[in-house]
Amino acid sequence: MKKVLITTTAVFALSGAVFAAVADVDTDGDGVASFTELLAVYPTLTEEGFSAIDANGDGVVDEAEMTAAVEGGLIPET
Repeated sequence: MKKVLITTTAVFALSGAVFAAVADVDTDGDGVASFTELLAVYPTLTEEGFSAIDANGDGVVDEAEMTAAVEGGLIPET
């Protein structure tokens, strides 16, 4: 798990786009970010990296998970 978090952090640190809220990537307006929506912002995101962000494993990232990912350094803050 530690390796996944380190890899995910490195991927996000090297990407150009940044965001801090689900609303910034939620293209379908359902209030959560799917792997596909995050992939549009971070084309190098892997399923393993997405799983590290999706803390409850429900297949989407909600605002609490997004906040935790930003605070944990998995997603750069705007």
